Amino acid sequence: MENNLPENWIETDLGSVLSRMTNGSSLKQQKELFEGSYPITRIETIWNETIDLTRVRYVKPSKDDIEKYSLRKGDILFSHINSGKHIGKTVVFNLDETVIHGINLLLLRTNSSVNGFFLNYLLTHFRFSGKFMEKAQHSVNQCSINQKKLKEFVIPIPPRPEQDRIVAKVDVLMAQVATMQKSLERIPQLLKDFRQQVLTQAVTGKLTEEWRKGKELGEWRTVTLIELIKAKPRNGFSPKGVDFPTDVKSLSLGATTSGKFNPSKVKYLDIVKPDSDSHLWLKHGDILIQRSNSLEYVGTSALYTGEDNEFIYPDIMMKVQAKKGISNKYLNYCLSSSSTKEYYKSNATGTAGNMPKINQSVVSNTPVSKPPLKEQQEIVHRVECLFAKADAIEEKYQSLKTKIDTLPQAILHKAFKGELVEQLPTDGDAADLLKEISRLKKEKSTVS
Repeated sequence: MENNLPENWIETDLGSVLSRMTNGSSLKQQKELFEGSYPITRIETIWNETIDLTRVRYVKPSKDDIEKYSLRKGDILFSHINSGKHIGKTVVFNLDETVIHGINLLLLRTNSSVNGFFLNYLLTHFRFSGKFMEKAQHSVNQCSINQKKLKEFVIPIPPRPEQDRIVAKVDVLMAQVATMQKSLERIPQLLKDFRQQVLTQAVTGKLTEEWRKGKELGEWRTVTLIELIKAKPRNGFSPKGVDFPTDVKSLSLGATTSGKFNPSKVKYLDIVKPDSDSHLWLKHGDILIQRSNSLEYVGTSALYTGEDNEFIYPDIMMKVQAKKGISNKYLNYCLSSSSTKEYYKSNATGTAGNMPKINQSVVSNTPVSKPPLKEQQEIVHRVECLFAKADAIEEKYQSLKTKIDTLPQAILHKAFKGELVEQLPTDGDAADLLKEISRLKKEKSTVS
């Protein structure tokens, strides 16, 4: 790899550029601040790759503890025991207040010849590229990487002036990426609000107000759901699922939580296959209503768009079928509207610690606006057109978000190939930097 390094860069192991790699204090921690206490870091403290003091615990250290475990500006906190997704997550400590280094994060302190922020970006680059996962030990729920393996990591080091320029450039680019990500965060909510506005206009008649003029269609009526369905809402069946394929597949709650049918959210049941005419089998066009979920999702409905008799449905859902003369798509839009959602929230029951529930009576008495069938069909057509536009925007958003989310990795890849900033002849040689580090270590060991 040395031959691929930019001019005046050098390879060394991580341990060579550190003056300290240690675990932290094991003092007894408390959740709340108390007299004489100081904040102490834990894994959650660096969850968002910043020092989040709302996620610390508190300890009462002695003067010796404060001297030994207080974090200094420029120190790197490294998550060496975590889930695979978070193993190797780091942050640079840059606060003015006293914070104690906790036992569940490694402290990496660089020599004066190495910019701590440069090393932090390099370690982030390693995490993105999966290098920590390659060296980590794996258990059921978490991974770990020990200090010996970490010190042996081969790292590229440029001269100190170039390190500083890389940090400055990456800081600017990362800030730009963060701004773009922040701007994109608004789009999902805007699309959600747009879809709800469309549904509100659809079920109140505003969406077809102009279209309706001059047509002899009949009046809108407010009715209850039971008047528009073939039979009373009926619960499904929920025996315990098994981890092997069987002849009976049942939907899980996640199959309809998005408001659209998701055929991948299923489980297998080891039961006698229900008769073909059983109410448990779903038919194309059935409407499924979640009778129990969190308050935000209780009553969520979705149109079943799968094949007849491919799935049965669980007890946590109710099934309804539209009568002849009623568009099942229009009826599902009514059940998905904000007014219906509020009706279900207001009528949900449940005890503390349990998910809110709606019963058959509540569902049967759901208020529904009933326009003539021809207008129902026109409403469905218009809603589908508007939703298709929203879906297209959402698809573009997801594509753009994916590209922007990969930018940090691309930026760091370029930085550590020496392609982000110019190499200057006045920077010197990184080999001299390592000699200086070695000299400082010898001086320190002599003093000790």
